[in-house]
Amino acid sequence: MMIRVPLAEMSAAGSGTWWPTVASLRRRFYPDVLRRDPVAAFVDVLARSVKPTDRVLDLGAGAGELNTYALKGRVRQIVGADLDPRVTGNPLLDFGLRADIGTLPFQDGSFDVVFSIYVLEHVESPAALAAEIARVLRPGGVCLALTPNIFHYVTLLSRLTPTRFHRRVNAWRGRPAEDTFETFYRFNSRRALERHFGRAGLGPLRIDTIEVQPSYLTFSLPTYLMGVGYERLVNATELLSPIRVNLLATFRKPATDVRTSRQ
Repeated sequence: MMIRVPLAEMSAAGSGTWWPTVASLRRRFYPDVLRRDPVAAFVDVLARSVKPTDRVLDLGAGAGELNTYALKGRVRQIVGADLDPRVTGNPLLDFGLRADIGTLPFQDGSFDVVFSIYVLEHVESPAALAAEIARVLRPGGVCLALTPNIFHYVTLLSRLTPTRFHRRVNAWRGRPAEDTFETFYRFNSRRALERHFGRAGLGPLRIDTIEVQPSYLTFSLPTYLMGVGYERLVNATELLSPIRVNLLATFRKPATDVRTSRQ
């Protein structure tokens, strides 16, 4: 696949020689934030999925520094749950609670929408979490999740390396060590999502795979160009959609409990 770079996107690298830079290629190839940033793409879907009357739960909300949604004041209530004590000061929330997302301290049917952003890959027991999400959702409520695809090259490399390596890499990228957690990738395929949520009684509305700019490959021009080529290739055909980097899933709890209605 040929990637054309106009002269306007190049910078001087020596006398009479012009070379593109990662920054110039990023501006050229990814001018649209929704194509550049998977969290922005997810937040766009989330914003279109909530209503002003909804109570919303952010699973693994953390300190709020890595997410950019703006639901506070637009929904009835936005609540966050996380073991990280910083969640209590998360400015994106109406209320932040320090809690294990696998044993949520909320009554059945408490929320209209439950969502998570890059949390499912850290879940050791996906079946238990799916059951908890189904429990706290009201009938007809929806669950949305953004999580890495286990079949993407970044995830495959991540599975082969220890958490201490991830912390070093993220520190080099400017991410604090306390925001790097152990990964299990037991919830990170279309099949796993459908299996665990399905057993909990949630049905899929849609599961999309999205490939965005190769942010992990910005450390050099050659690696970034290879990443751009990969992104262009897998987005060119649905046949390659199973190896795109992100899973964006939406599931719904039935408006009526089928098991109860049959009794």
